[in-house]
Amino acid sequence: MSFPEGVPSVPVRYSITSPAGGGPGEGTLQLMPTVPAIRVPGADGVFTGGGTYRFVDGQLVDGAGEQVRLLPTNVDGANPTVWAWLGIESVNGAQPRHFYFALDANAEEVDLGAVQQLAPDLTQYLAVPGESAYDAWRQAGNDGTEEEFLASLVGPPGDITAANAYTDETVTQGLAAEVARADTAYDPAGAAGAAQTAAIAAASSDAANKAASAQATAISAASSDATAKANTAQSSAVTTAASAAAALYLPKAMLAVDSFMAQSGTKVFGHRGAGMVCPEHTEAAYDYAIAHGIQAMELSVNVDSEGQLWCLHDLTLDRTTYNTGALNTYPSTGVAQRVLTNGRVMLGQGWTDQPMVPLRRMLDKYLGRVVLFLEPKGNDAVVPLQNLLSTSYPHANQSVIWKAHVGTSFVWPKTQGYRTWCYVDDGSSNAVLDGKDSLVDYWGVSTSMTSARRKEIVQRPGSKPVFSWPVYRRSQRAALEADGVVGLMSSDPVYVRGTTAQATASRWDQQVKESGGTPQADYSVDAALKFSETEGWVSVNRARGTYGLGRYCPIVPGAGGYRITIEMKYDQINSGDLAVHGGLYFGKVSDDPYEFNTVNPSNGYHLILRHNGVLRLYRHVTTQTGGIQLGAGDILTDAPVAGQSMTIQIDVTPITIEARRLGNAAWTTGPIADASYRGGYFGLSNGSISDTAARPHWRNLLITQL
Repeated sequence: MSFPEGVPSVPVRYSITSPAGGGPGEGTLQLMPTVPAIRVPGADGVFTGGGTYRFVDGQLVDGAGEQVRLLPTNVDGANPTVWAWLGIESVNGAQPRHFYFALDANAEEVDLGAVQQLAPDLTQYLAVPGESAYDAWRQAGNDGTEEEFLASLVGPPGDITAANAYTDETVTQGLAAEVARADTAYDPAGAAGAAQTAAIAAASSDAANKAASAQATAISAASSDATAKANTAQSSAVTTAASAAAALYLPKAMLAVDSFMAQSGTKVFGHRGAGMVCPEHTEAAYDYAIAHGIQAMELSVNVDSEGQLWCLHDLTLDRTTYNTGALNTYPSTGVAQRVLTNGRVMLGQGWTDQPMVPLRRMLDKYLGRVVLFLEPKGNDAVVPLQNLLSTSYPHANQSVIWKAHVGTSFVWPKTQGYRTWCYVDDGSSNAVLDGKDSLVDYWGVSTSMTSARRKEIVQRPGSKPVFSWPVYRRSQRAALEADGVVGLMSSDPVYVRGTTAQATASRWDQQVKESGGTPQADYSVDAALKFSETEGWVSVNRARGTYGLGRYCPIVPGAGGYRITIEMKYDQINSGDLAVHGGLYFGKVSDDPYEFNTVNPSNGYHLILRHNGVLRLYRHVTTQTGGIQLGAGDILTDAPVAGQSMTIQIDVTPITIEARRLGNAAWTTGPIADASYRGGYFGLSNGSISDTAARPHWRNLLITQL
């Protein structure tokens, strides 16, 4: 970056290793001072500096390809004297990392990847103190108050009459003295004396006229000069005040849309905040996403009967709250005091009911700090949202993406400088897209759209970035990235963004849905995990239902493999059909949904425990519905007793698989030589059970290495 003349700078680079397996890291580094502005001696104005830069192979370059230079933090005489640089690093799409550092003015070149990092509390600053004129007056031996000091600078109030008398007297005395001097010098007599007197009078009059004219000219010039200087001072003061006011706000505006999109790697956005982990469109959902490093999220908006905007996906309160009816029939006070979300139904009774959140609160809290997708979901919310942004948040277009369906208008957001995301139906024709193209910055495609159609939209003329929704599985992410999609709107953004397991032991006693839990259907109460009121049991209250346990996936085996241990029980035995079963599926290479006796998208294994006590182990392939039984045959264990816990154990080594029910040494398949699949994804299965009263329950999951 360029620097004003006289301002010192230090060239910097950034050598960092990729977290993906060695080699030089690539990505972006956002740099900003920890203070709003720095005044440098000998330079006009103040230095604000910083920006977002790319680093490749240790080189840190700006938009013009030039090496980045930074202001040292120890410039002599700078105000403030103590401050630091803040770096926000994003390497190969990994979660951003923050660090603080100082920069020595004597350094020839600094590698920011190896600087000594400062603790945040060492980056605070103090303004440079200065000696006041009053202090200097006191030190010179004067004794008095500050008011007396000010009076000494100005003097006592003047008397204009006395001043005029003094001036008139001085002029009169001066003229009389001049006449006396002239008389003495020329000694005039008679007419000559009269002429002399007349000449003196004329000279006196001329001098008086010229003096008056000079005085008027001087006063006019002084007045004009004072006015000009006052105007200049006023303009400078206004500019300084505006800069100071901007400095107070602008540090919050750390992430603009274009800066975010310039980051490398796939972008992950929070869908309804994080609507499959927290109650959707609540402050808790938004806070969860941002607290885990998600840099962009969606705010759906609807309006109440008084014109206040609320974060809500539906036009009615029926699905997400304990109330019913359209939001636009409720008064603002009623929504604020009486409407609570019912996220406990889908996310577990461990949740407390959450209040509705006003849009203004979220804008005040997060606008500028993260990228916000704003979408008015009802027609009556469009104009109130436009008016709110125009009057109260005129800077919103820097960090807001206007989100809307292909069937709506994009004229207003584009004329106001907003980036726009147009999401399309699976059946939207190219002609429909062509009609919107000039007003669209990003296209939106659904996960239900065919891969071929997604690729067509990605490859449209103009190569506009394409985002997809709703994404809640890593397997969906992989497929979308293969199609060229660069943005993922996810209801479980932390899990979808990740690649590793988050835990090895369950805490289902907390009675809250975990990140990484993948039911067969998104936003479905029926497919959700059900928590018991006591003892930490969970179940899937859906016929033949399954539930992926992505929080614990992919399992990373030790040198000898890994072991899955879990307790299981049936609260009701199906006496009419003791062959029905539940159990676990495992060994899958991805987290795509699984169902018993169905063609599934990926291979794996399935352990079943029948109501009559028979234990079996199956291998499943993608070419047939039924499983392939492994081992010598049925393992006969004691018939389950209603409500009584059983412990299941699965051992997976590099070359064998063994399933057992603990409690009897004979209740095991023994090690089976089968190394067909070694994927790390697994989950719970109701197997063949269609009567949910007879479904299995599980608790105390534990994964250990062998």
